[in-house]
Amino acid sequence: MKHTYTFFILLGLSATIILGSCELYNPTEPIPAYIHIDKITLSTATDGSQGTNSHKITDAWVYIDEELIGCFELPVTFPVLYEGTHQLKIKAGIKVNGISSSRAPYPFYNIYSQTIDLQKFTTLNLTPTVTYRTNMTFDFLEDFEQVGITIERTPTSDTTVQKTSFPAENVFEGSNSAIAYLDPNRIFFECTTKDKYILPKSGANVFLEFNYKCNHAFTVGIIAYGISSSQSFATLNFNPSTDWNKAYVYLTPTISGAYTAVNYKIFWGAVNTTGTDSVAFLFDNIKLVH
Repeated sequence: MKHTYTFFILLGLSATIILGSCELYNPTEPIPAYIHIDKITLSTATDGSQGTNSHKITDAWVYIDEELIGCFELPVTFPVLYEGTHQLKIKAGIKVNGISSSRAPYPFYNIYSQTIDLQKFTTLNLTPTVTYRTNMTFDFLEDFEQVGITIERTPTSDTTVQKTSFPAENVFEGSNSAIAYLDPNRIFFECTTKDKYILPKSGANVFLEFNYKCNHAFTVGIIAYGISSSQSFATLNFNPSTDWNKAYVYLTPTISGAYTAVNYKIFWGAVNTTGTDSVAFLFDNIKLVH
């Protein structure tokens, strides 16, 4: 019995040494705090000078004490190895041209900033709101709520663009949206802004924002006007969308490419090459921003 007792003492001592050694090489994992962001909202000027607060902010670019923590698709809960008081900054992110691989902070929204207190095991819930920067120029705003509209068919278009208020699903918000139809007898649609706009070149950021819904593909681009001639440049092709969607079209490369132009119009166009009946394009809340 004595020898058996001694054996278990030695075995227990060995286990203690082994476990102690494991602790030396596997230190306790750091305990994080958590941040939850359900969504980011947009607040626009109450006087209507910035148009609708409709947006498609998909991501949060999160910084703590000026260090980038990451880009997170919303909604999200993520851990951070910080504790106590810190400065948090969030940039509202979009999919440029609707492309998932082209995620970036939208350059025209202000950075959300807040002093936060982080505690281990605790989740901090945030509800950020962003605004447009004060130095933005809104050259073109059209929500189709006023008398008349500021986009028009081109001379070669087979169909017109007009306001619609019925049925309800044809209106994104407010009372009206714009609609254009194609059928087997009317196969070409093209409309432009009525006015021409002087836009910044040399790589300056220019975006076209709008809500849309359609059952056929269409194209957006610019018409560049020189002193004695004009030329159209396609910027982005859109696929059908059965639900209302939001577009952020990056016009900068197209505008800078047509650097000799004096001014520009925006165009939307489509060709019903299959002869399909009841082709429809709906638009709302158009903004030309730089």
